[in-house]
Amino acid sequence: MFLSNFFSTISMDEQPVEYFFNTPHFIYLLFNILLFIGLWKFLKTRTKKTQDLYINIFLVSMIVLKYAGDILFIYEYYNVTPALSNYPHPFLDVDTFFSFQMCGVTNILLPLVVWFRIKPLKEFVFASAILGGTAVILYPVTVLYGDVYMMTLPKVRSIFVHFFLLFIPLFLINRGDYKLEPKKWWHTAVGLIALALWATFGNFVIDVGDNNLYLMNNPFLGGPIPVLNQIPNGYHVILLAVMVSIGYYLIYQITKLFEPGFFKNRPKTLKKA
Repeated sequence: MFLSNFFSTISMDEQPVEYFFNTPHFIYLLFNILLFIGLWKFLKTRTKKTQDLYINIFLVSMIVLKYAGDILFIYEYYNVTPALSNYPHPFLDVDTFFSFQMCGVTNILLPLVVWFRIKPLKEFVFASAILGGTAVILYPVTVLYGDVYMMTLPKVRSIFVHFFLLFIPLFLINRGDYKLEPKKWWHTAVGLIALALWATFGNFVIDVGDNNLYLMNNPFLGGPIPVLNQIPNGYHVILLAVMVSIGYYLIYQITKLFEPGFFKNRPKTLKKA
């Protein structure tokens, strides 16, 4: 029974915000905080070679989880009638290989950028991975759906992929492998525009009627958040642009705390100022 529930998509699209800022959400937040601290301390006591080994395992796990979920959705498309979720798709479908969502795109790009050291993409990918991972932890509509205490493969995928999207770039920044620089903001801007165009192409050509990157419909409409739940579809794009801009700004500020030696150098900076 457990395995039949685990390898399923039952209840994936029901009541996505029922548990928002309720006990299950706080449990999820606490889980992420404890996992972040524990894994951080564990890796910090290891050699760089061992750290790289674990990071590569995490990156491979992200890819495996992504395509394990897609295998499940493909199976559902061909074998479950009626479909149990909105996610099933045939094998010969762009969703099998690519994604139109920020987290899905960074899920694919982050391992490639780290493994092949693709410097031109690092600014956009690192900043977007941290932003996407943080957003889902704070607003976990892809995690707290259906029976919140029943584990399914799509939930496990969403939980750990978004955690590693946040954890891995911050750890590498702290180790000195990369540093987000405000002067390179245009790298992030170009990447975000390209992502928006890619999602728009998906919405109108590939996944007609879909809401990739939430460009078509307000994801907060009718939800529990005041003001945001009242903005009509279409006008919400202005809201998204403002929120994303603020989000990236905050990411650039927060990542400074993770730069190597930040707290050691901070007193000197304050004294000099």
